[in-house]
Amino acid sequence: MRFLAGLTLASACFALHPLRAEPMAPASAAHDSDTTELGERMDEMRASFRKLRRQVADASANASSLDLVARLRRASEQSAALAPAKAATLPESERSAFVADYAEKMKAFIAEVDKLKAALEAGKNDEAVALVAKLESLQKSGHREFRSAKKD
Repeated sequence: MRFLAGLTLASACFALHPLRAEPMAPASAAHDSDTTELGERMDEMRASFRKLRRQVADASANASSLDLVARLRRASEQSAALAPAKAATLPESERSAFVADYAEKMKAFIAEVDKLKAALEAGKNDEAVALVAKLESLQKSGHREFRSAKKD
């Protein structure tokens, strides 16, 4: 009887083998062919910002938060000097205004990052939390305006 149960179980495993889920590729590998220099800088910003959001309220983590703010600012400055891929899809007559608007919005983002740095240096973590929320809002509106629609 045990042999029959074992045989049945083994048969079921072999029969279900094709239904086994394959491991997923990392998210970064999914868009490697579309990676641009701006995309790489934005990935750096995203990583720093994600960590910063989690710890900005904790005054004991201010040294780490300031390091993340420095990384965020550096990547933001580098991003401001680049043009979004969406610019290439626009008519030539609209392209320069689009890129100039992007650069202006990035400068405004950097100005908020500087305010965040000052708040953290002064130990004003409540103010820093509010600034992080404002940065997140700027990030979302900027992505809606300047990022190309995602390909499915």
